[in-house]
Amino acid sequence: MGRNQGASGKKKEKIKFSTHIPSSAIQQGPSASIHLSASVKVKKLKATGAGFKVVDSTFHSDINAAIAAFTWKETNLSTSQLNAIWDRVHHSAGWDQGYVDSFVNQDRLPPEADPELPKTSGKGTAATFRVLELFELLQYESKLSTYEFYQAISRLTDNTGINAPKDRYPTLLRLVHQWRHLKMLKRTGRGHDPVRGASETRPGECALLCPPCPHPGINLPEGWENVDKGLKFLYALNLALDACFRMKRKDCSSEAADPGLSKGFAYVVEESAFKEYLRKHDNETEPKSTCSRHDAVNLADMRPGQGYASTGIATVECSRHNFKRPLAICDMQRGERTREMGPGTRRDTLDFHFGDYNWRKITKLGEASFGCTKSTPADDTHIKTGDSLLKKMVTATSEVAEHVIAHQELEATISPGKLQAWTEAMLAWELDPSKPNPYEVAVKTPTQAGVRRQLAEEEERALAAGIDIALSDEVSPSSLIAMGIDLEGEQRSLKTLTKSLWDHSQDRQITRVKLRSNALTRKLEEWFSLLQLYIPTSVTLRKREPQQKESPKPFEVQLWLPSRIRNLVPFDKSLAEIEYKLRNAQAHEALGVLRRNLQIRATLYDVKDRWLRGQGANTRALNAIATVQARIAAARDEYRQARVALLALADLLGHSKVDQEFLPLEDKDIRSMVEAEPGQGETRRKLSWIWRRVNAADATEEETEQFVTETIRVEWGKSRARAERYQEEIQLVREEIDRSLRFFIWKAADWRNKGIAPRTKPISAEYAEGLKAYAERQAVLCESLHNAFKSQWKGVPDLIKSAKDEMENPDLFYQRKQQDFEKRNKKADKIATFSSNFVSPSS
Repeated sequence: MGRNQGASGKKKEKIKFSTHIPSSAIQQGPSASIHLSASVKVKKLKATGAGFKVVDSTFHSDINAAIAAFTWKETNLSTSQLNAIWDRVHHSAGWDQGYVDSFVNQDRLPPEADPELPKTSGKGTAATFRVLELFELLQYESKLSTYEFYQAISRLTDNTGINAPKDRYPTLLRLVHQWRHLKMLKRTGRGHDPVRGASETRPGECALLCPPCPHPGINLPEGWENVDKGLKFLYALNLALDACFRMKRKDCSSEAADPGLSKGFAYVVEESAFKEYLRKHDNETEPKSTCSRHDAVNLADMRPGQGYASTGIATVECSRHNFKRPLAICDMQRGERTREMGPGTRRDTLDFHFGDYNWRKITKLGEASFGCTKSTPADDTHIKTGDSLLKKMVTATSEVAEHVIAHQELEATISPGKLQAWTEAMLAWELDPSKPNPYEVAVKTPTQAGVRRQLAEEEERALAAGIDIALSDEVSPSSLIAMGIDLEGEQRSLKTLTKSLWDHSQDRQITRVKLRSNALTRKLEEWFSLLQLYIPTSVTLRKREPQQKESPKPFEVQLWLPSRIRNLVPFDKSLAEIEYKLRNAQAHEALGVLRRNLQIRATLYDVKDRWLRGQGANTRALNAIATVQARIAAARDEYRQARVALLALADLLGHSKVDQEFLPLEDKDIRSMVEAEPGQGETRRKLSWIWRRVNAADATEEETEQFVTETIRVEWGKSRARAERYQEEIQLVREEIDRSLRFFIWKAADWRNKGIAPRTKPISAEYAEGLKAYAERQAVLCESLHNAFKSQWKGVPDLIKSAKDEMENPDLFYQRKQQDFEKRNKKADKIATFSSNFVSPSS
């Protein structure tokens, strides 16, 4: 009885349950063939304060005439009289002739009366608004196709296939298309325009705007253009580009056969203007993105596959709220579900779907019923948030104090002079990105690519002076040693891949390993033929290798580089000098890769522990961590192998202090800056040597100190950025909340103005009343959203105040974290106790 009159005094919605019963008081006799009619009794259950009350009413209906005709077919009516009844039902009751024929031709009893039975004027097929609305929402929510929906309602009519109804699928396609187009025009007020008709709709006019985004003249405060430079981010429009390469279109139909109903009215651009723009820029190529795996840009210039007119769609959307922008969707003429649609129908369908996408985004802006729960320190209340502005605010206010306090604690360990210099450099770069990037370590490290370039330039100068020491037209001495080091890397990679195989590995995995093994074998044959040119005595060394029953695996083959030959046989020591330079860079580069991936791993573990819940999310996180761990292992092995080679070459060439520069890399040394050595607590934590060594062969104490300082400066910059971005996020979400409320106020007023807009042509009083009623309905809807969101966001000021209090008084933050920790432990204990109570006793 929850829908009865409540304690609040508000009138609740009535519960109605109706049944339609053909009356038995029907005239009988031959004359009934002309005047046959039926009365329909309706029983309604209405909720009252004491319970339900049954209310009876009766109304006249021609629809049940066909049912009565069948009732007396055998005794009272001839075939001609029966046909006359059906004809009357068709004309006066509005039954479609095809619908009538499906009963008459098969001598079936017609259905009982339905107040929403399709009605037509003359011949044709119609559908009720209810069935169209049902299909529309089903397709938006479940991606149900029109054909699947038609088959479902067809089976509801006859699920045996014996008396299948006439095929109305093509008609339903047209009905759905026209219905949705008209609803789009109606919902955006195009029917209320006293001057411009539907065909004069402006580009993008039917698109739903993003309420939190800035719209000048609609939801921005007065004087927003004159705010300080540091606050301009509050009124910036943040846009993002995206593309979907699955949304292809087959090359079927044409613009002439399927022009579509919308001409750039909503989200998809107008086709002719878009193609004209493409013709002007046909020879341009999109710059390749430097982002890893950014296929949306890097695949944009692919030609469509055979049988496709476009390779997908590209979109522009607001990156803050993911709303699709007006006129921001287009087909990629060159360049991830395939649809067999004509061009016009496809564009219109995209407009409809993205319109519903934006509408659902609007209704969830103030959502406060699902998602995470956050307890506020002020009153210990709980606010549940979903994918909304409230969620953004809860996230920012709950995390900002942690980042601000961490940054303050870091700055307390840095001298004021360094802080001032670093801050000035950071501000200078923020104003002018051409300045040195403060997020990069200024101490340069040698790289293999740099050393190879240097060696190539030395060979170029030697050739210019008439000196050529190369014994091959294709491979120089430096290229030879670089090739050997690259082959070592391939051997390490193949060894790791081979170790991943087991007894139950799939055929494709084994095949992949075999193919790489074969390729490496061929490269080794080429390597030894070149090595024999520069170090002929290497043949002797290969002959001295102990013979084995089976051929060694490619990754076990000894390459006999100078670092391995040492003093075993004579060879040109200039090759050893080349290898020393390359190995030096290789070791430094491996340490750099190791450091980067250790920091990435620390971040992934932090995100996993703090944010991820559930088996799926944790599995994906563990997979990502495993990938990073594989890179760490590869960098570790590369450094160790390079160090062994460097020590051997140092003995051969007389270089000193190499063992002091390149320390042994033990497993306990491989940890991030925030990790303590195993067995040590936080109070005794110290950085691993990999973070304290400068990457230079002749490093001094001063240079080492500079490297450590640069590393700390970069971490300080990242910490500062996190603290400031969280504080800016609170300001920005607060402004977005205010903009959303102002937007709905403006929208309600705009609808009311449309309802009373003076008409340039006379219209009937009924039509004018309908326009005003619909406009008022939309205005009330906007006001309802405004009031609902305002109520859901009423706790935002308290959240902001609590966050500020924690930033000013860190003790409050640590108290909240302790309370959260104790609550989690209590919850875990309850779950453990509950689970133990259901452990099956031993039998």
